[in-house]
Amino acid sequence: MNMLVKRHFAVITAVLIVVGTFITGDIKVIAASGDTTVYITKTGEKYHADGCRSLSNSKIETTLQSAVDKGYEACKVCKPPKLNAASATTATQTKAATDAVEALKTYKGNTKDFNAYTYYINNTDLQTAVGADGDKLLKHYNDFGKTEGRIAK
Repeated sequence: MNMLVKRHFAVITAVLIVVGTFITGDIKVIAASGDTTVYITKTGEKYHADGCRSLSNSKIETTLQSAVDKGYEACKVCKPPKLNAASATTATQTKAATDAVEALKTYKGNTKDFNAYTYYINNTDLQTAVGADGDKLLKHYNDFGKTEGRIAK
């Protein structure tokens, strides 16, 4: 009789766990920063956690941010961490800022006396005050930078 009660208890517990999962819909997603290590394969389109069975043929270590940037999605088998919203936003902002600074190298207003990239890099106060905007940097140089003796070429 005791054994029968234990079996019934185990079955009822298992049923309640399964039903509870469906009712609450709780699905845990582990969020991680962009520098978290994940793995990709030579031919796949998913990124994986270490130990995933999909990594049996090839296993290339990379960062989560890099995998996401290259278009990889999380594996549904091993459920690796996903990029948290803060890391995704920061990475997008960082890329945009880097692109804006690089664009200063080919700014249309660059001359033999003024280079927007050089002016931006050598005058750190302007990086915050003006930003990586070639037109604004040129205006600042013409209005103030020349008389202040700022490096602009």
